[in-house]
Amino acid sequence: MKKAKASFHLNRTIFAGIASAAVLLTLAFCNFLKPSQDLDAVKKSGRLRVIMTYDPVNYFIYKGAPMGYSYELAQKFCDDLGVEMEVVLVRDLNRLLTSLRSGKGDIVAHNLTITAIRKLEVDFTEPISFTSQVLVQKKVPGMQPIRKIGELRGKTIHVRSGSAYYTQLQSLESTEKINLDILTVPGSKSTSELITEVANGRIAYTVADRNIADAHRSLYPDLDFATELSRNLPLAWAVPKQSSGLQRALNRWLKRESTQTYVRVLQDKYYRQQYTFKKRAMHAFYSGKAGEISIYDPLVKKYAKTIEWDWRLLASLLYEESHFDPQAVSWAGAMGLMQLMPGTARMFGISDLFDPETNIRAGTLYLAWLHKEWNDIADPENRIRFILASYNAGPGHVRDAQELARKYGRDPEVWEGSVERYMELKSDPFYYRDDVAEYGFCNGFMPVNYARNILARYEQYRQVIPH
Repeated sequence: MKKAKASFHLNRTIFAGIASAAVLLTLAFCNFLKPSQDLDAVKKSGRLRVIMTYDPVNYFIYKGAPMGYSYELAQKFCDDLGVEMEVVLVRDLNRLLTSLRSGKGDIVAHNLTITAIRKLEVDFTEPISFTSQVLVQKKVPGMQPIRKIGELRGKTIHVRSGSAYYTQLQSLESTEKINLDILTVPGSKSTSELITEVANGRIAYTVADRNIADAHRSLYPDLDFATELSRNLPLAWAVPKQSSGLQRALNRWLKRESTQTYVRVLQDKYYRQQYTFKKRAMHAFYSGKAGEISIYDPLVKKYAKTIEWDWRLLASLLYEESHFDPQAVSWAGAMGLMQLMPGTARMFGISDLFDPETNIRAGTLYLAWLHKEWNDIADPENRIRFILASYNAGPGHVRDAQELARKYGRDPEVWEGSVERYMELKSDPFYYRDDVAEYGFCNGFMPVNYARNILARYEQYRQVIPH
């Protein structure tokens, strides 16, 4: 039996060497095929494609809004560069670096442990933080938890195959001369999910970064995270090998005192504030609602079909109007989830605007009416912008902006850069007193920003919420 085990380890070593060589050849081929954007190209395009993964710490939708440690930090960097952030969602954690190398994104915004093998594939930023790896095990009354590495001999530990945890366990097998039963799980399974499986008794052990484990303490007080399996290891973001300019820009930004302060604020928010983590985790992840936007999703889906909208676009409008509060009342008297004025609801014979379904039905009937109002705008995507601005300010003000655009030589059937501009100018007396502006003054920046916010959030929903 010992001879067979030794043979297995030898074969695994030989296989690992062959696999590493294959990886290097693949990397060279992929890099040759599709170079990634560097800093100049990012600035020229005006957007940074940020690869992220969906989990309750780094990137998630909570009560309709995108949030997360990596999301907020990446947004801050994009703001500093003066570019828009485009989230590229990768659901399989094992494919984060593959997606980066293949040119699907420009950076990976995820706290990755810097390892020698990974450094062959990509370049890393300066470390954003440091953390050790810990054993996740259940507290059992009357039994001592595992405290020494040798006590893991023969134990079954579940980790992702492409993770730094897997590499560390292999290293412990070699250095501590012990045999571990390492079972790998799909890359789509997050560390948080594995921690939950230990808590629920589905598996006995897993491994987690100390900061991730600490965030779960209040959620699972019957779990033990005290046994360390590694020293403090550096965590960083990744850039492609060809993106030295982007790497330097990230490193300069990370070294700033203001950025380091912001990192500490985010660490406190997402890793250390136990109550808030427990609240959002129970709401969005461990209740089976990770793919939901709000509790009103079934109603939103039902009524979005009646106007042939993507339900996530309608959900984005609801968030912009009421943050999904069915009892919301604006200063002007708009009511409920879709913030309808009672007079508008009466157009469709509806009076109870605090009932969620009745409110959404009235709101979508009004949107259907606006679709007919703007039927002269041929392009569907362009028409949506006119409809959204009209939902916010009323179609009369938008018609004024359209007439102003026509008078001053702009295309009256194009929103962006044309009617949008004159919508903003409706707050200027020179324009709102013009003979063609029948409806007078309007704080036009509000409907312009309203439409932008809804469409930007819709894009974020599309990236992380299944249709």
